[in-house]
Amino acid sequence: MASPLSWVRDCCAWYKLRQDVKGLRSSVHHKLVSDDDILSSEEKDALRFIESELSQLSGTLTEKRNKLNNLIEVFGGIENLSGFTHWMRGTLDVIVVALCVAFGVRALFLQPFQIPTSSMQPTLFGIHYIDEKQAAPYTGSMTKIFRPFGASRARLISPADRSFFTGQFQVFSRPFAASLPLLFYRPGDFYLTATQVGFGGGKYVLPGSDATNNILRYLDNVPNGNTLYQKDEPVVDGWLSSGDHLFVDRVSIHFSKLKRGDVFVFNTGNLKANGMPLTGYYYIKRLAGLPGDTLKISGNTLFIRPKDAPEFKPVYEWSDAFRKVYSGQGGYQGHIPAGILPENVEYTVPENHYFALGDNTANSLDSRFWGAVPAANIIGRGAFVFWPVSRRVGPVDFRDPVPVKTFTPDGTTQPAQMKLQ
Repeated sequence: MASPLSWVRDCCAWYKLRQDVKGLRSSVHHKLVSDDDILSSEEKDALRFIESELSQLSGTLTEKRNKLNNLIEVFGGIENLSGFTHWMRGTLDVIVVALCVAFGVRALFLQPFQIPTSSMQPTLFGIHYIDEKQAAPYTGSMTKIFRPFGASRARLISPADRSFFTGQFQVFSRPFAASLPLLFYRPGDFYLTATQVGFGGGKYVLPGSDATNNILRYLDNVPNGNTLYQKDEPVVDGWLSSGDHLFVDRVSIHFSKLKRGDVFVFNTGNLKANGMPLTGYYYIKRLAGLPGDTLKISGNTLFIRPKDAPEFKPVYEWSDAFRKVYSGQGGYQGHIPAGILPENVEYTVPENHYFALGDNTANSLDSRFWGAVPAANIIGRGAFVFWPVSRRVGPVDFRDPVPVKTFTPDGTTQPAQMKLQ
């Protein structure tokens, strides 16, 4: 008669055998299904043989265990469970699935975009200059902490009295290997493209490839060949931001129509300005005119008469989203007549088209120059700004203007408030 200890040991062995049989059956079935397109006919036959043998496993515990071990060895020869090839293939499977999910989300739901220009400022910013001192009252603590990771330090101090710009600019590239240590020790000084400027008889460096448009035009006194500076006077003291990055919602437009005031993204296929295709495949603007709307600009104010409406009204009477554009605060300055919408000239939006305007119409290439956007070109609504950390991080278009009156310095069309944010 078997001892209690022997009985317990046998029970454990039978249970372990049962679990191993179950595990091998599951692995064989998964192999047949997942690798059906790459298995040879001989390998498939071997896997089906294992399934058949497992279904009719018989004999004593020892006999069953020996048969199971033989079947595991056969399966191992097909699966190569412990080999590098199996590990690499499994890893690649995970990577491929993750990429498919990521690109599926990107293509069907949320697509990331970077704002390239100043056309939507101050709602959304492209590459732009931020003045260190003047922006301080409107800069949160988190923005100050993360700014060096999303902007490059731009600083130029006059080396002597009566220093002046020579007007000489030369763009150059800094090797990545030489710049890499700055990413960790002085992240704000990490940039791969810079502009060498002639100043005070010497040569100095500002970040970016276009110091004139991305930095100098934002200054209160735009430097030129005749502008003099005193010793230790700051000429540039701030940051060159890389521009806002946001997610675009590609789904909601299929369930709810675009409305006046929506910030939306579209492709530029078949759109031309002055007979030339637009540069850049994706644009982002604010929707001003719906199909059938008649528009005109009078005194820097956009007026709209919707289809079947009796009279024109200012655009902000039709959509509250435009009220900030006419607030006269934080850089907003209304809409400037130009292109097919010169002063008091009417334009009617065709059916299945939308009229798009930048919030910064003094610096915006929009429907005033290339007409209305076909509905087929629309990609989605602007959803969420995620980088860099700034007062705009969060839902697109949810912030009130910076509470400073808009004014434009002499010699530039860029409102001074742009460098505060």
